[in-house]
Amino acid sequence: MKLAGQIFTLYVGRMFLIRFLGLLFFFVLLLQMLDLLNRSSDILAPDGAGMESVMRYISLRAPQIASQFTPFAALLGIVFTLAGLSHTSEITVMRAAGLSVHRVLFPLGFSCFLIACAHFVFHEVVTVKTSEALDYWEVNDYAVDLPPEDSDTRTDIRINYDGEIIAAASAARIGGVVLLTGVTISSLDNTGLITNVIEARAARYEDGGWRLFNARRFGALSLAVDDNADVIWTNTLDPELLFAMTLEPDQTSLGELTAQINQLNQDRADTRGSMTSLLSRFSKPMATLVMPLLGAIAGFGVHRQGVLLARAVTGAALGFAYFVAENLALALGALGVVPAIIGAFFPLALFMVVGFSILLAMEN
Repeated sequence: MKLAGQIFTLYVGRMFLIRFLGLLFFFVLLLQMLDLLNRSSDILAPDGAGMESVMRYISLRAPQIASQFTPFAALLGIVFTLAGLSHTSEITVMRAAGLSVHRVLFPLGFSCFLIACAHFVFHEVVTVKTSEALDYWEVNDYAVDLPPEDSDTRTDIRINYDGEIIAAASAARIGGVVLLTGVTISSLDNTGLITNVIEARAARYEDGGWRLFNARRFGALSLAVDDNADVIWTNTLDPELLFAMTLEPDQTSLGELTAQINQLNQDRADTRGSMTSLLSRFSKPMATLVMPLLGAIAGFGVHRQGVLLARAVTGAALGFAYFVAENLALALGALGVVPAIIGAFFPLALFMVVGFSILLAMEN
C-alpha cells in the first residue's frame, strides 16, 4: 500500500509539473513576443543597436514575466491536471480505492510548495537584479555600451515630503557630494494646493541644506516670476533620507529594503509602501500554495453540480479572483488604508479559508 501511494504521488506530481512548466513557458514566450512588438523600435533606435540589444532585453525582461505568472501557471496546471483525471475517471478510481480528497491533492500541494520555494529564491536571486538592470537601461534609452550602474544614483525622482512635492531628473552621490539635476519643488498649503514652484538646473547638498543653481521661482498667488542665480532651499530632507525614499522596492534585495525601512523609521518618514512591498516578497510566492485548494473543484465536483468544463472554469475563476484581491489589497496597504500585514496576507488567508471550505464540502 505504501508503494502504491508513492507511485500515485509520483504519477500525479509529474503530470502536474509537466503541465505547469509547459504553461509557464507558453506565458513567457507569448508575453515576451507581445512586449517586443511594443518595445522593438525603442530598443533598436540607438546607434549600434542590433540583435544583441534585443537578446539583452529578452534576458532582462523574461525573468520578470516568469516570476509574475508562476502562480497563474500553477493554477491552470492544477485545473488541467484535475480536469484530465476527472475526464478519464481516474479520480473516481482513486476515491473508490479509499483515497480522500486531501490525499488526492497531496501531490499537487507538495509540488506547489516546491514551486513556491523555487519562486522565492528565483525572484530574490535573479528577478531583482534583472529588474534593476532593465530599469537603468530603459532610463538611458537602451543605449549601447552603457557603463555599469552606480548604486548611489537615482533617476526620475518624485517624492512628497515636509509639505513639498520634490521632483528631479537624477540624484547622484559623487565622493562626498550629493547632486540633483532637473529639480522642481512645489510647495503645498494646508489644503494641498500649490502655492509656489521652484525650478532649478541643479542642486547640491552643503552645510546641512540644499543650494539650487539657476533657479526660477513662480508664485501661484501673485503670478510673479523671480529669476535667481543661486537659492538656498530650506528643507529637512537630507541625502540619506532622499536615497532611502527613492529606493525601488521591487529592484532591491531584502537586506537593502530592511535597511531602507529602518532609515525611514529613524527619520519618521512614511514606511507604508516599503513595508507592504517587503511583506509582499513573501506573500506573492506563497500564493502558489492556495492554488490546489481553488482548483480542486475542477476534479471533484459531481455531475449534478455542472459539467466538467463549467467546473474547470469555476476553478480558474476562483484563482483569477485571488489575483485581483491580492493586487487590490497590496495597493491599499501601500497607500496606508489598511496595515501592511493585512494588505500583504489577508487575501492569502481569506482564500485559504475558501479553499478548505470547498474541500470540506466536496469531502462530505
